[in-house]
Amino acid sequence: MKKGKSRKGIITAGVSALALVGWWSMSGGGATAEKVPTFIVQRGPLEINVLQGGEIRALQNNEVKSEIEIPTKILNLIPEGYLITEEDVKDGKVLIELDSTDLKTKIETHEIEFQTTVSNYIDADENREIQKSENQTLVRDTKQVAIFALMDFEKYLGREVTGAILTAAKLPPDVEAFEKYADVLETQANTPVNSEAAIAKHGASGKEKAPKKTVAAPPVSEMIDFTPFLEQKAQSDGEAQQKLRQLEDDLLLHRSELALAKQKVESSKRLAEKKFVTAAQMENDEVSFDKVELSVKTSETALALFKKYEFSKQCATYLAAYREALNKLQRTIRANRSRMAQAETRFSTAKRRYEMELAQRENLEQQLKACVIRAPQPGLVAYGDLNASSSYNYNNSIEEGATVRLRQTMLTIPDMSQMGVRVNVHESQIKKVRIGQPVKVRVDAEPGKELDGRVAELAVLPDSSSSRYTPNLKVYPCTIHINGYHPWMKPGMNAKVEIIVDQLADVLYVPVQSIEVEQDHHFCYISNNGALERREISTGLFNDEFIEVRDGLNGGEAVALALPKKAETDMGGSGRSEHPEGDPGKPKSSKKPKEKAVAVAKP
Repeated sequence: MKKGKSRKGIITAGVSALALVGWWSMSGGGATAEKVPTFIVQRGPLEINVLQGGEIRALQNNEVKSEIEIPTKILNLIPEGYLITEEDVKDGKVLIELDSTDLKTKIETHEIEFQTTVSNYIDADENREIQKSENQTLVRDTKQVAIFALMDFEKYLGREVTGAILTAAKLPPDVEAFEKYADVLETQANTPVNSEAAIAKHGASGKEKAPKKTVAAPPVSEMIDFTPFLEQKAQSDGEAQQKLRQLEDDLLLHRSELALAKQKVESSKRLAEKKFVTAAQMENDEVSFDKVELSVKTSETALALFKKYEFSKQCATYLAAYREALNKLQRTIRANRSRMAQAETRFSTAKRRYEMELAQRENLEQQLKACVIRAPQPGLVAYGDLNASSSYNYNNSIEEGATVRLRQTMLTIPDMSQMGVRVNVHESQIKKVRIGQPVKVRVDAEPGKELDGRVAELAVLPDSSSSRYTPNLKVYPCTIHINGYHPWMKPGMNAKVEIIVDQLADVLYVPVQSIEVEQDHHFCYISNNGALERREISTGLFNDEFIEVRDGLNGGEAVALALPKKAETDMGGSGRSEHPEGDPGKPKSSKKPKEKAVAVAKP
């Protein structure tokens, strides 16, 4: 058949053949109507069906497949057709034994790699814990340095003045505030770094901007004038206040001494004028005055330098030391985070490697166990894949010594409790078939039995394997479910199915071979007084044997089963010398009957 050829062509070929037979039977010396076989037009019920041949199959199969990743040979194999019992399943009867030599060698080689991986995993875990401890020590030491810097600042200025200066510099003003600040830094630093999310977000090519750091940095303050803080009166004084008082006291003392020395010089001058003291004594008093005056100037200079330079310098020094301690704490925490991230990455890599090796080890052990296949369920043993083609099973034969690959089906154990028939419906009949239609099944192994079933599955697309060698053949796989359990039924048995499409209650019908088609018109030859009369009729539904006649015939009339020559028909000169090709069973609904070469049909 060619692609797209309708059912009309099939029936036309059959009708043409029958016409030739009729012509040959009547061409020998003036054949009459009595020599043409006839059929009496019948009235009654007519069953419209589709007949197909197929193969018995189990609806559910337990396929035993190879689970070995490398090609493996079959050492021992249970005979095909062996019936597995419940006792065999309980006892764990061996169905197949595969060669495990190469697999054992692979397991021994992998064991060495696995032990190395375990060692690396433990080492990475321990190094991670060591890094955590080192980070804690570094942070603790750095925090201690910062606290000491803060204490030195408070010692120099006093707690209240130091707090005021640090507040102006926007730095933690006391130990409590510093602890909170350090806790925030540590909390942010301990947040896990999701490298995969960072790569997905910022791109693996490095063209995107780097993610912003989440660790808060202490703000950089402007230059601070410390002079006003020197004059503040606080409850707690520091070294600066003590030194300021000391310098002020020294200046006051030297000024008092200067006043006394001045009085003494003036008194010595008056006494020297009256010759009460010697000139040397007066000169000594003047020298003492000069010394005291010089001490006053020195004290004044020291006090001024302290207020203007030394105090600010010391405050800036202590402030810088405190700020540097905070920066160092921040750098330490960031460095700890970087080192911890590296340690976590090494640990994560070692862990993944360990998990992969462990999974591979378990997989190899599972494959080793799979070298011995035991009975999974009761049933018959069949070699290969029952649903595969014969050529596939031939190329992948299952026998002792044969090599099987991964996922190759070695055995099939069908579920005998649920059986069905797989048939291929021709494209000319596919429009008639619907899921759920009743089916009659006849198995060649039991010719006297008729089983009931239903259409359970119907393919939407044609079977590609059937058209591989015959591209014009288009068939649609269909699965018939057989009702009930039949212990005698075996997979692979040949069966014929009759799909019940429709049931006509009371109609006229004739055999399909009695119909002649000419230009989409249907004709029959009726036996009338020893002659054949060509009459146009109207047809309806049909099956493989009979076709419904809706108009043009009456019950009891005799129609010719073989198409005669035109010369012997009583057509009143309207006939033609040749029979046109046509489909006698083509109804007006364009449905096409299946070809059937039957000489005489049963009434």
